[in-house]
Order: sequence, then structure tokens, then C-alpha cells
Amino acid sequence: IMKLIDTPNPNAKKILIDQNKEDIANTLEELESIFSVFIGPNFITVTKEDNFEWEVITEDIVNIFDKL
Repeated sequence: IMKLIDTPNPNAKKILIDQNKEDIANTLEELESIFSVFIGPNFITVTKEDNFEWEVITEDIVNIFDKL
């Protein structure tokens, strides 16, 4: 199960997950639209590159989770 949550930073979103965070974080880091990935206890925070829109990135993130 994955849930994408807005953060105070408009360029960052928090992903609540209950799966292997390290594998998912590594896959997220491979996306050219992602600037950084932070792993927390039950979440991952992704920060996007300024020139990308969340609609496209969200679709990429959902596709990654669908393949798990």
C-alpha cells in the first residue's frame, strides 16, 4: 500500500509505504524528474526537479509501485 502526501515544500511529497523502502528509493532515484530521496521509518520523501510537474512524476511513482 502506498499513499502520496503533500508537504509544506511544493517540490516535495511524502510517500507512506509498508514495503521495502531501500529498493523503492533506489528505483525512485533513477527517475530524471527526482532531485533527492529521503528514507524515513515508514515513509520516503521525494523532491522533484523544478522543471517537472507533479502530475507526470506521480504517474511514474504509481507505475513503480504497480510493478512491485
